Amino acid sequence: MVSRLTRSVFAALALIGFAGSAQALQFAELTLDDCDAMGCDGSTLYLSVREEAGGSWFVTYTINTDGYTGDRMGFNQIGFKAIDDWTTGTVLSSPAGSLTNWNPIFDDPIAANSLCDTAKGDTNKVCIHGFVAITNGGDYTWTFRIDDGTLITDTSKWHFGAQYANGPNRTTGKIISAESSAQPVPEPTAAVLFGLGTILVTRSARRR
Repeated sequence: MVSRLTRSVFAALALIGFAGSAQALQFAELTLDDCDAMGCDGSTLYLSVREEAGGSWFVTYTINTDGYTGDRMGFNQIGFKAIDDWTTGTVLSSPAGSLTNWNPIFDDPIAANSLCDTAKGDTNKVCIHGFVAITNGGDYTWTFRIDDGTLITDTSKWHFGAQYANGPNRTTGKIISAESSAQPVPEPTAAVLFGLGTILVTRSARRR
């Protein structure tokens, strides 16, 4: 097993119409706490993706370093893959405080010899670079708005990336390149959601 899954949740919020159609706003999250073989060095990785109305995604990426065993001072780039075919994105918050340190977003993977490897291009991976010190342990969280695209519902195909480094422009350091062994969780279909809505409406009507 590549890594041990501690939490994998897939849920949907239904918007049920009287015309018989339904739309699901998707949500998925994944936590990896045993990915040392992929460079995590004792850190725990957490990724949460929530669909927003209007075709965008709210993404939270947290790295907990309480168990970090490495000797680097911080992170100089982080990234993930959970959404296919996204177009643009914005970093909404970062642990370093200044968002200018972590913008813009690149559609590139993390690489040891480059800060967001622009030579690769069009990988569906989100990559940003800056610097945050991790000498005191704790949670380091970045939030994003990612526009357009499709959620990868098979969480075993998600990817977590980061690089431990001693400064913002250091391209030498320990790379985290982690994937999970989680199995996909089925998404509720519109028909099922509408059926549930019909049951709820019927029960409500009977109480009157």
